Amino acid sequence: MVQVAGGSNPVSSVGEFKLIDGISKLLASSRVRSSGLVLGVGDDTAIWQPRPGRAITITTDTLVESVHFRRDWSDAQQIGHRALAVNLSDLAAMGSRPRTAVISLGLRGSEQDRWVYDVYRGMLALAQRWHVRIAGGDIVHSPKALTIGVTAHGELRSAEQALRRDQARSGDIIAVTGPLGLAAAGVRLLSEGRHGIDGAPAMLTAHRLPQPRILHGMLLARAGVRCAMDLSDGLFGDLPKILQASEVSARVEMDKLPIPSSLRWTFPDWFELGTRGGEDFELLFTAPPEVFEHVTTVFRRCRLRPPIAIGTVTAPGKGGPQLTLRDSALRRRVIEPGAFDHFAAKPKPQANGRTGG
Repeated sequence: MVQVAGGSNPVSSVGEFKLIDGISKLLASSRVRSSGLVLGVGDDTAIWQPRPGRAITITTDTLVESVHFRRDWSDAQQIGHRALAVNLSDLAAMGSRPRTAVISLGLRGSEQDRWVYDVYRGMLALAQRWHVRIAGGDIVHSPKALTIGVTAHGELRSAEQALRRDQARSGDIIAVTGPLGLAAAGVRLLSEGRHGIDGAPAMLTAHRLPQPRILHGMLLARAGVRCAMDLSDGLFGDLPKILQASEVSARVEMDKLPIPSSLRWTFPDWFELGTRGGEDFELLFTAPPEVFEHVTTVFRRCRLRPPIAIGTVTAPGKGGPQLTLRDSALRRRVIEPGAFDHFAAKPKPQANGRTGG
């Protein structure tokens, strides 16, 4: 990685233009050259030229200090990684290949320039792994809260291949690409100051360095899946969004939920953490049984862990879409939609502040 001038100086003393120059040098060091970026940092806009016949996906997220990240819980590179990963996960949930991203920083001015550069180094490491070009962005003074905004763009072979929330059909299998609740457990450990328990490294890594399931999403789209989203608000916060958009109901099997044993052993409320904790960034999808079997075969060929079937899409009842849970005794209960509120320690109302994902 290229070295930039400056050691550890307050941004307010470094100045906007010198800081931007240092960031520009970092971005110019990217090894990615195949993203379709025609013009990057240094002009009023970047220019991106997607390949002919492709559909474009766009997503944006803003992370606010003390709301979405804490500097005493994660270092600068981890925070940068996570800021970009949130957006790449949205692109993965559509089945698209990420191409470019632009970054907007709101700084108080008291941050050290080295810290800012390390944020970008964290982004670049993840971006280069997935051949994404960071094409520039903006820096503003934000005296009340440090913010990191990312807008990312991706490509689809066609709009018809997109993984959408409104394509679930009765009889589909409901599945996820990996374990549930690890990131929420990581937040719990950090908030309680516990790090020495079994499974703690995996929990902390899931929060600090989430891995967007980009390859999984592209393979789902190519295998014929048409309905998916990423698990940012937890299973019981996100699955109802699919049910509402598709006008269907669902039955989830409690015994099939991939909630790790480390959560079950450590937290009395492990079920709430696993189903409502959020920030898993695994993919939740539905598919007809034959398509699900094909996905399983494709994942194994690509040396990916097979998806985990957790339930079935059913026809909506007279009251509209409904989510039910069946336990090992075959008892059923209706699940109220909602995600876990880490501050109130109770489910928060179902909501999604993002307009595009």
